[in-house]
Amino acid sequence: MRVATPAMKLNVRIDEASSDGGLLKLSGVAGILPCEVTLTPGELRRLFRRVLRPATLALLFRRDPS
Repeated sequence: MRVATPAMKLNVRIDEASSDGGLLKLSGVAGILPCEVTLTPGELRRLFRRVLRPATLALLFRRDPS
């Protein structure tokens, strides 16, 4: 995953996902820094609504060019 901000671009790797106190917790590395993202159930539902669209799902089933 790549995150672009006005200041920099970072490669992000998610190493672990878990439920912690009613939140989804994603742990990994952003660039060289350890990072953690927490999502509430409402934020997770919004993310799923955005991702589960036909055009986005097509990316999941597209073959790699290799």
